[in-house]
Amino acid sequence: MKAAVFYGPNQALKLEEVNTPTPKPGEILVKVAACGVCHTDLHYIDHGVPTFKKPPMILGHECSGTVAQLGEGVDSFKKGDKVLLPAVLTCGVCDFCRTGRENICEKMVMFGNHVDGAYAEYVIAPAKDVFTLPDEIPLEEGSIIADAISTPFHAVKNRGEVRPGDTVVVFGCGGIGVNIVQVAAAAGGTVIAVDISEAKLEWARKLGATHTVNLSKVEKLGKEIRKLTGGGADVAFEAIGKPETIQSAFGT
Repeated sequence: MKAAVFYGPNQALKLEEVNTPTPKPGEILVKVAACGVCHTDLHYIDHGVPTFKKPPMILGHECSGTVAQLGEGVDSFKKGDKVLLPAVLTCGVCDFCRTGRENICEKMVMFGNHVDGAYAEYVIAPAKDVFTLPDEIPLEEGSIIADAISTPFHAVKNRGEVRPGDTVVVFGCGGIGVNIVQVAAAAGGTVIAVDISEAKLEWARKLGATHTVNLSKVEKLGKEIRKLTGGGADVAFEAIGKPETIQSAFGT
């Protein structure tokens, strides 16, 4: 199969012919339809963030595809099924998993980090962790659900606990931020999107933000947010990762 192989930081991925993996018992072989490019991948490639598996390896953890081959004992899928792979595999039995905190599983495994990922024609996945993708969702669009949508969903529903009527401020309207906007709006929140890009703010408005603030055009963001909300936000989400925007989020 063809794969884009990662050899180390500050090197271009190399398109090569590699062996197609064979599924072991309990695994499935997925023919990759689409795989998103995450900033995590760019950190490995451009910024020297180390992967757990030593290169050469295959990156990619936002994958959708179709079932190509079933390992022994797998009866929950059939060839041709549309599927979505989670970005991270969890054990399901450690104390954290059993108390609903799979995000800090003691035996966490991530595609394109601990094991080969989906920048390839095929990828192996444990059948127990694979999800069927509904027919109405195109494979190319469904690929980002595993990361760029599930992360915002978890943040809004399980951490922010956004409820109908809550005022929500979202800092950063990139891939994660715009989906926070969508999920928070769907949860009944009144959403204020903050960014320095008018193009991104326009997308935020299309996807559910009732108000937008261009950070480069206001002197005191906290004052602007309090004016829009009548006192301050109920919940703030920071989707940039910079100390100054984190501090600003606390001030809303």
